[in-house]
Amino acid sequence: MTASAGIIAIGINCPLGRGLDTVGRAYKERQRDFSKSARGPLGPDGEPLVLSCVVPFDEIRNYELRLQRLFVGAASDFAVHSTALGPVSLRLVLPAWLVLHKLSDQLRDWIRETYSALFQDIEFLAEGDTVALLEVAKALQQIEAGDARNLFVGALDSHMDAELLDLLTISGRLYHRANPHGMIPGEAAVLFLVGETSSQDNGFALGTIKAAFTGYEKENLYSPNGIIGRGMAKPLRRAFETYVPDRFLADLNGERWRSEDIGFALSGARVPDALMADLETPIGQTGDCGAANSLITATIALAPTFDEEPSAEATDIKPPSVSIISNASWQGPRLVTVLESFNRQGVAA
Repeated sequence: MTASAGIIAIGINCPLGRGLDTVGRAYKERQRDFSKSARGPLGPDGEPLVLSCVVPFDEIRNYELRLQRLFVGAASDFAVHSTALGPVSLRLVLPAWLVLHKLSDQLRDWIRETYSALFQDIEFLAEGDTVALLEVAKALQQIEAGDARNLFVGALDSHMDAELLDLLTISGRLYHRANPHGMIPGEAAVLFLVGETSSQDNGFALGTIKAAFTGYEKENLYSPNGIIGRGMAKPLRRAFETYVPDRFLADLNGERWRSEDIGFALSGARVPDALMADLETPIGQTGDCGAANSLITATIALAPTFDEEPSAEATDIKPPSVSIISNASWQGPRLVTVLESFNRQGVAA
């Protein structure tokens, strides 16, 4: 991929806050918003579940309204920081069950009616069939090929539903006293606008994807017959053989299968010791946000690091920052992405 297409803007609404700078600062300060709701669901130990909510669990119990509230937050954040370009096609990655549910039709109609000036040709994709960050890479390729000028790629997911939480509890995936290796459920909506970096309408790009390597885990994660991690091993090895990154981010969230997955893959990858010692795990701070995990991780990689105050001197501009991001889906897909980050002047952050 070349610099002729890039990630132009991001709208995000997640447990770390709303907006690229806000999320970046919260991540840098190691903030988390894990809480137990006194009126929320109980775990198998009889204690309230630990949740990572954007909207308090008690505030909205209607799942459809919760999804709308999440999406409004991301769309509003995008509108505040970016100029409307007219209706643009939207590809939105949702949890697989939701794509097949009647709620998805209602969600599509609501987005079309509420944001007719922003989105058109709304397509829903199932997490597990794809990964949201992979769809960003595909959109960049389309723009470079001249098939489109701008495209929206997003993800929307929430575990804040009593039935969904019960299913996660029954499957043994939730964190509680008896299961310290479980996940903390979260929720998020993220929108990436991808477009031509040469277009004056788009302004300056935040970054671009230099490469994306894919794999697939064939083991049954409930009852594996062999080693978990073969699906991640090849794409991770290829990424580190091809690029020398400044940062390494993985979607570890406390679940044992994720640790086994990345652990086996790392055994065959040439990862610099400094990166191994400083492996970043953003999902450990946001909670597991399902279909939105990959875009949250990419947002963290593109957000300001706040290591030091920015300087107006051109001589203080740093070279491009390259991150390698690994994402694993429960359903099998594995993705390793090489992401290059720029500052708001179109040069290195």
